[in-house]
Amino acid sequence: MRVEAAAAVGAYVQRERDRLVSREPLVRRDRPGAVKVMRTASRRLRSVWHALEQSGTPAPPAAAPAPPAAAPAVGTPAGTARDTRPGTRPDAEPGTRPHAQPGGLPEEFTWLNEHLGRVRHFDETAHRVAAHAPMAGRPARWTLLRLEESRGPARRELLAVLDGPRYRALVTELDTRADAPVPQGPAGGFGTWFCAAWPVLVEDFAAAAAITDPEIRADELHEVRKAAKPVLDTGRSVARAYPGLLRSPLRVLGALHDALGEHQDSTVCRRTVTPWLDEAPDAEVRDALRELTEHEYAAAAAVEARLAVLHRELAGLNPGR
Repeated sequence: MRVEAAAAVGAYVQRERDRLVSREPLVRRDRPGAVKVMRTASRRLRSVWHALEQSGTPAPPAAAPAPPAAAPAVGTPAGTARDTRPGTRPDAEPGTRPHAQPGGLPEEFTWLNEHLGRVRHFDETAHRVAAHAPMAGRPARWTLLRLEESRGPARRELLAVLDGPRYRALVTELDTRADAPVPQGPAGGFGTWFCAAWPVLVEDFAAAAAITDPEIRADELHEVRKAAKPVLDTGRSVARAYPGLLRSPLRVLGALHDALGEHQDSTVCRRTVTPWLDEAPDAEVRDALRELTEHEYAAAAAVEARLAVLHRELAGLNPGR
């Protein structure tokens, strides 16, 4: 089984490597959807290399409490945070690494994802504004212009990252390692790693959903989604080697991940436009913004109703049994 697992993981890595590299020129040309696809590929690659490092341990370590969030950087959408990892200067130039601590490919993909994510959140909010009927006409034009003004610094930072030596070094190392055989021992432990992570995820999901404060609950549900990503990605990477074991868990976990993503997109959109209520040029724009925030709040509540069903399905499965 270890041989089959290593082959499955190797094919997954090469596929996501190709996806990431092929989207880079499209991101540079600002093609719609390119940032999202590149970020997804980067996240999946991070998950696989993190799992390769962690496989063989009885369970992934519990996440440490998040440090207090720093004030968002200029061009950072509400609900996202600037890179404040130890050893990284917050005033460092994008694409450079003057004081970063070495942490291997997982850390490098985390760094890349943060820059891709800042642009992606603005793009998703713009999509939600354009799709919301009451935002048509002047309110939509004003809001989309405001979003583009805020997105500009984040996009310029991302382009500086893609032009910088740190990203080029990441791609070079990725090419070298993606073409090398995946170690059979660690890859063979992916199924065990996936099964051990499952009950921790179920418990964390229940704890987050039980929080009564809606803003804190939204933040904690986002933390659950971040914890679910490596479990989902790792399971998918090795699924062909364990089809009977992982088919149902991956279906439920994929549905949970997507629902939590919808919840986070609604939350980010609402938090991004709410401060603009005081900046609206007139009552028409202000009323449309207020209606949009109420719509997104209701959309997040509807997702939470679906989450209760997903949690029961998640808790009813035990991949390790």
